[in-house]
Amino acid sequence: MESWTETETETEKPRNLGGSLPVPNVQDLAARARPADLTPTVLRRYLRPHPATHDAVHDDGLPVVDFGRLLDPGLAGQEEAAKLSHACEDWGFFQVVNHGIAEETVEEMKRDVMGFFHLPLAEKTPFAQQPGWIEGYGQAFVNSEEQTLDWADLYFLATQPPSYRDLRFWPPEPSTFRRSMDRYSAETQRVATELLRAMARNLGLRDAGKMTRIAAAQHMRMNYYPPCPAKERDRVLGVSPHSDAVGLTLLLQVSPVQGLQIRRHGAWIPVDPIPGALVANVGDVIEVLTNGRYKSIEHRAVVDARQERVSVAAFHSATFGSTYGPLEEMVGGGEASYRTISVEDYLRLVVSSKLEGKNIMDAMKINNHTD
Repeated sequence: MESWTETETETEKPRNLGGSLPVPNVQDLAARARPADLTPTVLRRYLRPHPATHDAVHDDGLPVVDFGRLLDPGLAGQEEAAKLSHACEDWGFFQVVNHGIAEETVEEMKRDVMGFFHLPLAEKTPFAQQPGWIEGYGQAFVNSEEQTLDWADLYFLATQPPSYRDLRFWPPEPSTFRRSMDRYSAETQRVATELLRAMARNLGLRDAGKMTRIAAAQHMRMNYYPPCPAKERDRVLGVSPHSDAVGLTLLLQVSPVQGLQIRRHGAWIPVDPIPGALVANVGDVIEVLTNGRYKSIEHRAVVDARQERVSVAAFHSATFGSTYGPLEEMVGGGEASYRTISVEDYLRLVVSSKLEGKNIMDAMKINNHTD
């Protein structure tokens, strides 16, 4: 077991970490096809063995953390920190309200993400993912020609630190896209850093940097889920069940269409985002660092029959040149449940894996020590 290491200077982003096989553009397929055209033959690679709607149940809702109160040095901050602790230990998901990101910044981000996805396919194709590359427009985690596909397209960009940005994949249209992304990414990174700082206090860590370092790098995944009017829609998923292989995720709902579901006590619970809130979730890296005290949670996305759904996930992680492993304070006198690995090797593991349940955590376990 090791704690954590980080180089004094920023390590250059490595190349050829892996990529995804090219697949048909789902937005284009959905736009060109009439409902009657979406037959089981056409949808063959998108159909799951079992309907997704039959096992979803409703719940009272995710815990809510007031970010402004959390930063209060007085009693209000202590009360909100207790809510955050409960959310991380019992749920792994929570909604962040009063986060302090200007409404103008959020609305500009929404407008430009929607604007990009609504460009003609020919104008988006130049920003498609390239072989051996994880950034760009397309899909992710496709490593087999027979793999069941998600009913979605994504646009994936490295956003923080600025030196990690590959501007070949940053579009000139919409004309304000780069400015909007720059502002929004900086603000979500700020929120993520403070949430991680509060988690460090809750965990009793002497050095909050052991947690906040996993917000030093950020990637944005913009998701477009076309409507799926097919009779077999309940056997189609926008995103396969998975846990996020990062530190902390902050999700922005761009369109008012419900789709996110989390797995809790064996059932799938729909998430109804609070207007203006960000949906936060504990990622696999936090589970590793806390040696399993905070656990990442499986989630998925279902699709709507009539309406498109768009969301933006801000993924936070450590910069290259660092390692992931259980923190010494979280192991105490016991045993480490997960192995220690470099950020580069961890990312190679993630990119080469199928998006399926908690398979990354299974690969990180030491002798299947954890449940």
